[in-house]
Amino acid sequence: MSAQTINSSDDAPPQLPALHTTVLDAAQVGQLLCDIEACTKLVEILPKYAAQGRVPDAAGVSLAEARTLLATRTVRGLQLRYRYDGADWWDTLIMAVEGYRVVRIRHDFGVANA
Repeated sequence: MSAQTINSSDDAPPQLPALHTTVLDAAQVGQLLCDIEACTKLVEILPKYAAQGRVPDAAGVSLAEARTLLATRTVRGLQLRYRYDGADWWDTLIMAVEGYRVVRIRHDFGVANA
């Protein structure tokens, strides 16, 4: 049996997950949505309509609605939350002049084994 020390002053601070960013055009976003639909377990899609403010917990939309919202540019952004390869991934798509800025982060919400 092994012991794990938590909050030791000798421990390095926890590492933040890596962020990956890029800018995609409409066709690339369409392919991204197809890939997420075909290769992942989609958990939820949260739209962001206003520059400020919190999105209500029950504000999720379907993938078809997300496609329409992006195509008509009636949202400021969308956050797609899905499971892939044993981890939770969040892709945030933000409307930009040059296309759609995508910020991807892998979350490991699992509890460490003791």
